Formats: sequence, C-alpha cells, structure tokens
Amino acid sequence: MSANSILIGSLLGDAICLGPHWVYDPQEIVQKIPNPEQFHNPITEYHPGKHAGNQTHYGDQAVLLFMYLMKAKSFDLDGYARVWQKFWDDPATVSYRDGATKETLKNLHFGLPAESAGSHSHDLGGAALIAPLFSLEWPDDDALLAACRKVTAFTHNDPDVIGAAEFFAKVILEIQSGRTIPESIDSVGALFGTSSIGRWLGSARESADSSRTDLQALADHKLSCRVDGAFPGVCHLLLRHPADPFVAMVENARAGGDSAARGMMLGMIYGAAEIIDSLPLEWTEELEARDLVLGATTKSP
Repeated sequence: MSANSILIGSLLGDAICLGPHWVYDPQEIVQKIPNPEQFHNPITEYHPGKHAGNQTHYGDQAVLLFMYLMKAKSFDLDGYARVWQKFWDDPATVSYRDGATKETLKNLHFGLPAESAGSHSHDLGGAALIAPLFSLEWPDDDALLAACRKVTAFTHNDPDVIGAAEFFAKVILEIQSGRTIPESIDSVGALFGTSSIGRWLGSARESADSSRTDLQALADHKLSCRVDGAFPGVCHLLLRHPADPFVAMVENARAGGDSAARGMMLGMIYGAAEIIDSLPLEWTEELEARDLVLGATTKSP
C-alpha cells in the first residue's frame, strides 16, 4: 500500500475543484467550465493568485501538514500549530483565509493552546486534511485515529466534523485491510449506529440506490460546506461509483458548492483503494504539489 497515494488522491480531488469551487449554480459552471474533467483557474474571487494545478486552501493545509511531518517524522499538535500559524500569519501566503482559519488564528493570537483554539465551524473541510497522517508509521490504529481527531479539532472543534474525520479514517483502514470501498463503508457505518453520521450514511445509501442523477442527489444533500450535507454527498458518490474515481470526481466538481472538501475525501478513499491510477495522467502531471509528495518519505524512525 502506498501511503502517498492517499495524499495524492486527496490533492487531486481538491485540484480538480479549484475552478468551480464555491459556485452554487451548476449552469454557471457549465457555461464557464465546459470541460470540467480538466484543471481550471478559479472562476470566483475566493482564490486570488491561484491557477490550474494549484490547491484550494484545504489542499494547501494538507500540503503544509505533510511538509511538517516530513521534517518532524512524527506528529505533535503544538509543533504543527506553530507551523500552521506561521503560514497564515505570513502576508506573502497566497491562500484563502476562511472563517474557521480566521477564528482559529484569533484564538491562537489570544493565547489559547492548540488543543483549545479550534473554531466551532460545522464544515466538512476541517475533516478533509487527514490524508498526510497516513504517511507516518503509527504504533497502532488508535494512535492514528487520535491524531486525525486532533488535526480536525485544531481548526474545526465540532463533534460531527471530528466524527466525520474518524469515519473516513476508519474506512481507509478497512480498505487497507483488504475490503472494498462499499464493504468498508458498511463495516464502519455499523459502528456509528443511529448517530448523526449513521443517519447521513443512510441518506447516502438511499440516494445512491435511487434513479436520481449525481447532480440531483448532491443538490438534495445540499452543496454547502456544512458536514450534514457534504458527508452524505461524499458517501453517495463512493457508493455509486466505488470503482470509478474519474466519474465521481468530475461529477463532484460539476455539482459545485464546497466541492473541494468533498473532493479531498473522495480522493483519499480512492487513493487508499489504489485505483487513482485510472485517473487521467495529466492530472498528476499538472498537479503542482506532485513532486513534493512523490519525492518525500515520512516514515518515522
């Protein structure tokens, strides 16, 4: 299993959505991006200075975490928080500062410790940054899952967002054990029972089995940043297209809204299943972060 495929998949899922990110009208996307299967410059004002092949602010933070892990060879929240704060405090940083970022920075500047500085954002984007953690060796799965929770809570201290991070991390671990994507989702879903995540997963299963198009289903689940709509949207695409990451990622980009957060989740799951090689070769070739990720080793001593 290539741990880097999880991160590369996540970054590809983010990059393909840079163009239409945060556009909530699918018709506008069709008009301005007639070929959504290719990387595009952003068509909104949210990502100034970015161009095709770059990451959104979600992907930027995943790369930042990866770079920290490359140097540290282990994960320490306080150490990562210092690197994270330095990145965002630098006026030369070209990356969008969303509400969760601004609130977390404010709390850090006020003197709150990293474990208490997180915003109360309900956005799935906070859970979408965990892929780099799979590039480290861990003493056991519990240690990895704890790190996933900490990374998420650092910027998005919301129980449902933290739960979503844990859900997808456990799905990756199930895939690594040899199960298919649907089998892994079913196995992990059983652990969440009638919780919010369990209910959202049930909604995703219903839409995946329906006659609705992906665009209709994602719109029904809601296209906003909130985890209660984005989580079932991701699961819908994974359940309907378990062996076709290209279709899932392009349909996700075409749907609009906070497609980048959903795309990162899709990419890391498909990366864990080691089927991202079926994606267009030019995606990986045009991904600006490619050489950094593929040329690095983050195994702990």
